Amino acid sequence: MIKLDDNQKLQVLMIGLQERYHASHQIRGRSIQFALWISGMAIGLSWLLICQMSLELFQQIALTLLIGTLFSGTIYFMAGLRRGFSNNRKTVVRCERALLMHDSGVYLTDEPLLPKEYSETEKKWSDHFRTIYVWLILAALSLIILTWSCPNGDSQISISNKTEQSQGG
Repeated sequence: MIKLDDNQKLQVLMIGLQERYHASHQIRGRSIQFALWISGMAIGLSWLLICQMSLELFQQIALTLLIGTLFSGTIYFMAGLRRGFSNNRKTVVRCERALLMHDSGVYLTDEPLLPKEYSETEKKWSDHFRTIYVWLILAALSLIILTWSCPNGDSQISISNKTEQSQGG
């Protein structure tokens, strides 16, 4: 076993903390990018559903299965990112505690360097991933409602008639 002096331990903690902070930003960025990509697909599909003539029953069933499959895969992918984020967060807090960043009087005279909330690793209702989950659920439900409510082609015809009328035709 290697014996490290206090300075070497401090360097290991600082490098580890910097890496963990970077990993946190990467995971959050990846989750946002993926959610935006899925949202773009949902918006495109909803536009097609709104402009499409009525769907047959088998088309509605197939589209519902596709939406369910994409939603399940997205939730699975996000859950993996969330697990990685959570484990990373626990490591960050351990490093910060080892550096006494949550203790009063170490870096600042009357208060800790970091707020108490930063040392908590429990999930909150408003955390990053729960917010994304709510958005994804709303997008999937909206697509399923659009699939089964099937706006008919009349709306498309009325839009084209309005365009012709406004141009003087």
